[in-house]
Amino acid sequence: MLPISDINLISYRDRLRLHQDKNGAPTVFDPVRRKYVRTTPEEIVRQLWIIYFLEALSLNPKLIAVERSIVIHGMKRRFDLVIFSNTTEPLLLVELKAPDIAIQQAVFDQIAQYNMGMQVPYALISNGEQHYCFQIDDEKKAFTFLNKLPIAAAI
Repeated sequence: MLPISDINLISYRDRLRLHQDKNGAPTVFDPVRRKYVRTTPEEIVRQLWIIYFLEALSLNPKLIAVERSIVIHGMKRRFDLVIFSNTTEPLLLVELKAPDIAIQQAVFDQIAQYNMGMQVPYALISNGEQHYCFQIDDEKKAFTFLNKLPIAAAI
């Protein structure tokens, strides 16, 4: 498996299934949700990661949850992706940003807040160009950065 810093999502761009809806708005096919969704820069990053998980890691699409609602401190939020193990335990929480959004402390704080209610052991943050993967220790409120995605051993 490639080091996280060597994952080149752009190399998967030709696998995106782009389309226009009846109003001429651009859409992209989501193979997990099995439908076309509105194209935004963040959505393209999400779809590139989905393609990577499906093709490079041969992940079963049933083990990927896409944009689901969660409630944190009484407020509704939506996570980008959660990857589940073969035993259906949440394994990797994924927060994605558009390529022009810098990965800053606020993004790490956001995923840590999401994880308070979810208790997922690993997280991935990416804007399509920069990727950070880490183990989350909620008790110590600390991250241990990883060089590789942890999901290969658990799927």
